Amino acid sequence: MDRLQTTHDSAVALKCLLAVHHVIKYGSFILQDQLSVYPAGGGRNYLNLSNFRDDSTPVAWELSSWVRWYAQYIENLLLTSRLLGFFVGSNSCIVEKDKEEERVSALLNGNLVRETESLVSLLEGVCKRPESLGLGGNRLVIEVLGLVGEDQSSAMNEISVRVNEFDERLNCLSFGDSVELLGALKRSEDCEGRLLAVPNVKNDLVEGFWGLIREMKTKVGKEKESNNKLMATMRVEKESYSESARFGDRVLRPSDWVRFSSGRLAVDAFHLSTIQSCAR
Repeated sequence: MDRLQTTHDSAVALKCLLAVHHVIKYGSFILQDQLSVYPAGGGRNYLNLSNFRDDSTPVAWELSSWVRWYAQYIENLLLTSRLLGFFVGSNSCIVEKDKEEERVSALLNGNLVRETESLVSLLEGVCKRPESLGLGGNRLVIEVLGLVGEDQSSAMNEISVRVNEFDERLNCLSFGDSVELLGALKRSEDCEGRLLAVPNVKNDLVEGFWGLIREMKTKVGKEKESNNKLMATMRVEKESYSESARFGDRVLRPSDWVRFSSGRLAVDAFHLSTIQSCAR
């Protein structure tokens, strides 16, 4: 990390970032545990390379944009991994599908939404990669894209698990959770066509993922619209009931008792009764 902050060579910086990424994917638990404190463990954020510039050569200048993007991507990867409780795409932290689904099913709706949003932000980070205008055959860039592509596939799998869980909970999502989930699904759909073409990943799996996203977005949208109509109906009924109650207070019904609190009226009634008795 110190080397990453002190170098002004774009190639060296990329190699340092690749080393960090390799630790995330293939490193031992001890090394991964040390990485897990970045960048939220306090102190200096060694991945903050937003001002990195290497203008020594045209290639170095172009590589500088990759250094800035890759550092931000790895920072986002660490933040997402910390939220999920394991390193996304790590070989040492591969969770069996059944166990992962069991863990996800135990999450509260709000936590499930936050995990989904964080994973979507990881895909958005992939979409922000620089254009490889003159670096198509650069060995470092190719290695970076290879590792990021593997993360992309892992993130898509994790999103699929959570979307399937949301399908089971659709009727018990709060209005706020529905709005946030719909936003995350729209953001993920915006990534279609902009992600990496990952080797060894079948096209039908990728198409299945986007089909799942579109289907869930439609379902959540309908559920949200239904909730809006229900809330509007309840609001109208409440206002109607309130108006009826106010009108009812102004109408005197035959069954209502009229009570006089004046003692004078009670005395007059006593005298009238006495006079009538004497007359008889």
